[in-house]
Amino acid sequence: MAMEIATRRVYDVLVVDMGGRLDSHSSGDAGDRFVDIVQGDEKRIVLNLSKLDYVSSAGLRAILRGAKLLQEKLGELKICNANQRVGTALVTAGFDSLIKLYATEQEAFAAFRG
Repeated sequence: MAMEIATRRVYDVLVVDMGGRLDSHSSGDAGDRFVDIVQGDEKRIVLNLSKLDYVSSAGLRAILRGAKLLQEKLGELKICNANQRVGTALVTAGFDSLIKLYATEQEAFAAFRG
């Protein structure tokens, strides 16, 4: 299955929906697309992984790269709706200490500062 990335706006938050497999084959293009998104004007981004079936270490690096760029411009990234396999990969990689993981989009929205 091909990697899919779509964006939509909810209030003042940009939601990035990722679907498919974020692995060594797709992480280059997907990572570049994610970096393009975070380098835009958005400061509040929620990464919704409800349709993401699998993430590899290369995929994790692509997400981390975007998150660091967003932090540099004082933005915030939240991750939500990861399935069990993807969530386990994120936690094992230590992502939950860098980027908060939320069960639902609503919880992620509520977590943004004022």
